[in-house]
Amino acid sequence: MGHRGRHVTEVDAAVESRRRAVLDRPWTWLRQVHGTGVVVVEGPGAGAGQVADASVSTSPGAALTILTADCAPVALASPEGVLGAVHAGWRGLRAGVVEAAVAAMRRLGASEVVAALGPCLHAECCAFSPEDLDSVATRLGPSVRGRTREGGAALDIPAAVAAALEGAQARLVAASAQCTACGPGYFSHRARGDLERQALVVWR
Repeated sequence: MGHRGRHVTEVDAAVESRRRAVLDRPWTWLRQVHGTGVVVVEGPGAGAGQVADASVSTSPGAALTILTADCAPVALASPEGVLGAVHAGWRGLRAGVVEAAVAAMRRLGASEVVAALGPCLHAECCAFSPEDLDSVATRLGPSVRGRTREGGAALDIPAAVAAALEGAQARLVAASAQCTACGPGYFSHRARGDLERQALVVWR
């Protein structure tokens, strides 16, 4: 699912058709800003267009949506039926967006929180400045330090997500091995300047 150069509310018929083919109900999409804002979604489509990088809900009709093209899409769930969706770029990970989403789920009654990580940029394709890498490692620990194929400093985004989840006392139960930059069939802003985005949709 994607859009090119238009305001996100101006979705063309082809994109709308693809959306409905995945899940024919209103989607709650967000104006993602690499922050820690979390929207509590009270019903199908509620909160759509709000500025935030995560959403949580107890509504069985809600469809929580995150759009990514290198950042980490994280799906969250609990036995009580509390759901969450997180857009986790490096700035959001450093700021604590994963922890903020898990905390919001617990306020809604979640006990155990489990997570699944979708395709995102992996360390081999994620060259990173030493200064920014230090700032993420200071926040999340040394496991976030990786190396590019050429041996340069890199951010390991999957490791950073795992560290954030561990810090939030949530459990990672599934993770894609696919890198958006070098894996087949994914949009990547870093590798190709793609404007389109993958969609993570969480519902029950």
